[in-house]
Amino acid sequence: MCGRGGLDYDWSRLWNYFNLAGEPPEGGLRILNLAPSYKTREGVHWTRVPVIVSENDQRLPRGMIWPLIPRWMKGELPKFSTANCRSEADRSFTETVSGKPTFREAWKRDRRCLIPFSWFYEWDQRTQPKQPWRILPSQGPFLVMAGLWEPSSTADGDPLQSFTVVTTGPNRLLSDIGHHRSPVMLAESDWDSWLTGDKEEAESLIHPPPDDWMKAHRVTRQVNNPGFQGEELLEEAANSAS
Repeated sequence: MCGRGGLDYDWSRLWNYFNLAGEPPEGGLRILNLAPSYKTREGVHWTRVPVIVSENDQRLPRGMIWPLIPRWMKGELPKFSTANCRSEADRSFTETVSGKPTFREAWKRDRRCLIPFSWFYEWDQRTQPKQPWRILPSQGPFLVMAGLWEPSSTADGDPLQSFTVVTTGPNRLLSDIGHHRSPVMLAESDWDSWLTGDKEEAESLIHPPPDDWMKAHRVTRQVNNPGFQGEELLEEAANSAS
């Protein structure tokens, strides 16, 4: 799965990399430990993430809530996990999603998006305690993940948009570090096919990413706390895997 990540970029770089419409704002975004929205003693800590959609043949940035909030939740955080939408190797994605009411409409209505992460974290399921790893792009500033998004509204009628990350089986790198899932990642040549192509085109892109797209190293277990944002998260904790 992909349930934790990092965002570290200038807005101008995001605009230029994805050829976004309009002018970028000043500054940028730096979140070293990004988690989907979660409950605290004070209430819900809402997480908004820049994702990219296509409207009128233009790529546009949208700030959306992570994870996906189904319409029937009326803006409430689901008790079940919706941060990822899992594909199944032995079934078509259309068939898989048809049995998942949470994600079914987003796929049916072609509400697909690009999710730029600077990196993401995964945990070695074989170790106790589980060892976290930081997964980075081998080249370029972003790992571009495939997502689905959904419009909904709160009980008061306020509109909101939210998204989920589509996942698939692991590539060799993720399997070697003891993890059994991977985000679906998209090459630049496939961005438009995911955003605006037909379902057959989009479904053909749901597969493990090439091994050479990523590199990984161990990180401090302080990443387990979603509120921890220390610079230690950028440091290698032990030997790296590549």
